[in-house]
Amino acid sequence: MKKTPHVTTDLAPDMADALGARRAALLRRIAKRSGLPPEAVIDLALELIDVASARLAPSPISRQAVGLGAARWRNVDPAQRSEIMRRAVEARWAKHRKKGEDPGDAK
Repeated sequence: MKKTPHVTTDLAPDMADALGARRAALLRRIAKRSGLPPEAVIDLALELIDVASARLAPSPISRQAVGLGAARWRNVDPAQRSEIMRRAVEARWAKHRKKGEDPGDAK
């Protein structure tokens, strides 16, 4: 079994008070298992949350585009929407057929 270097898992009393007993114990446990100091564990957690939130939250322009797209279909009944979408797909396939390509082929 590989030994991990001794890393202090002690939290400053004010940090432990701010986190609360359950979170402070969890932080100590993660620091002990990972071999990282508690400050590094917190930094890593913040970076992970930052990356995840950037991927989950669409940019304002995308949100606006999605909203405008949804608004386009708001007062269109499902049958009419289906007909419009069918015509759009057929037109796309016809364009590729003229060129002699199959739009289903991966490039």
